[in-house]
Amino acid sequence: MNRRHRDILNLIFNAEEGIAGGELARICNVTVRTIRSDIKNINNLLEKYNVKVESSIKKGYFLNKVDKDTLKKNNVIRSVIDYEYIRENPSDPIERKVYILFNLIDKKYILKEELLEGLHISEATLNNDITAINKWMKENFRLSISYPLNGEITLKADEIEKRNIISWILAIRIKISTVSKYWSYIFDGKNVIEESRKLYHIVNYETKKWGYYLSGHSYQLFCYELLVAINRQKQGVELKEIEGELTGVIASIRNKIEKKFGYKLSKSEWLNLQNCFESKQFISGTDIKNIETKEAIYVVNEFLKVLYDKFRMDLRNNKDNKCKLLLYIAPMINRLKYRHCISNKIDKNIAKNYKAEFKMAAEIKAIIKRKFNLEVKSIDLAYITIQLVVMCGFKSHSLKTIIVCDYDESIVDFIKYKIKNNFGEKINIARCYDYQEFMYEDKEKLKNVELIITTSTIADLTDIPFIRINPEFYDNDINTIAEYFKEHKQLIL
Repeated sequence: MNRRHRDILNLIFNAEEGIAGGELARICNVTVRTIRSDIKNINNLLEKYNVKVESSIKKGYFLNKVDKDTLKKNNVIRSVIDYEYIRENPSDPIERKVYILFNLIDKKYILKEELLEGLHISEATLNNDITAINKWMKENFRLSISYPLNGEITLKADEIEKRNIISWILAIRIKISTVSKYWSYIFDGKNVIEESRKLYHIVNYETKKWGYYLSGHSYQLFCYELLVAINRQKQGVELKEIEGELTGVIASIRNKIEKKFGYKLSKSEWLNLQNCFESKQFISGTDIKNIETKEAIYVVNEFLKVLYDKFRMDLRNNKDNKCKLLLYIAPMINRLKYRHCISNKIDKNIAKNYKAEFKMAAEIKAIIKRKFNLEVKSIDLAYITIQLVVMCGFKSHSLKTIIVCDYDESIVDFIKYKIKNNFGEKINIARCYDYQEFMYEDKEKLKNVELIITTSTIADLTDIPFIRINPEFYDNDINTIAEYFKEHKQLIL
């Protein structure tokens, strides 16, 4: 029973009427024939509950109400199908790679034959998997797997680096059953989800008491990291000594967890967990004094200065903007230093949708490189881009604009009306000129003009940005102005 079976049953269970086989195939990225085979396997598993996925030409695949109630009452999807999924061998390329990595973390070495037999794969497939793992490891950790001819495959990493690898993988795969399956590759014992929930209540309460508010995924990942430390210690693994002192919040979490659960971790373990905690994503409500550092303050101030010098975007005097940037950049610097992962993923392609803000966000790369010799990741630029979209959106500046039009008053009024109706306060119409007036206007009087909307060709008369429109102000004219806003948002918001 693989992960896809669970997804298929979930889709059918949540469909009000039914769902077509073609739609299931599209969602699961397999053929309709594979879906038919999967349905057969699912029905074999559900037979002991007297439940069956039915099908019809009109509805597609569906479950009747009685069968849905039975599945819900017996918690079949989670307790049965997830259990089958967790205990079976890795069934797709990603699962195989995680299995290989986690086994290398757990053991000094693995023999090639052991992996070939355990995973039921060819040597060529194993070679491809290790090549892919090494590429990922190099990009994120500057580590690699040794794969010599004698067949003893080893991971060249210290214990902290191994912990980071585990965290990255658990952060990438957030489905409960997937986390449980990956956990089983390296740790035995109790359910990781239930254990992390027990820790969560303490971590959530103590962090808020001390003025820290984390994103939901950050809380989840930190609890996993706590459990990793506890289980690695049970396996007899110790961290090398780390110097430093525990902050109040981490010392408080340590005290509560030791009292309630009896988990005893060394100070070095807690110092490492403290580094992990300080790399998490903090949200509104967090006391900025808890996370700000001299380094982060420097980066934020330099970044705001560059935004003004290069883009004339002045966010320097807004205390809220500084706090929001510090809230993200302080843990970002920590993540880059310690090669920690970010727990909440967003689309890296956001740069395509917000080109102006992304161009501004990219300026932080040079600051971080110069100050720390670290490379800012694209996911971080995406987050900073989103922050700039919001910050720029709160600016109330209207673009000082003049209209150049040789048509009569009705056309001028019509253009004004269309501009106000479509762009509101974004455009401040300072004055209207006819062509001759504009040609002979004193340049000093035009020095603060930021945009010209004109019905005439004026390229030979000015260096001020202008947009030529039709006097009838068609939809394509509106789109042209809107596109200008999108490309030059730092000037107009």
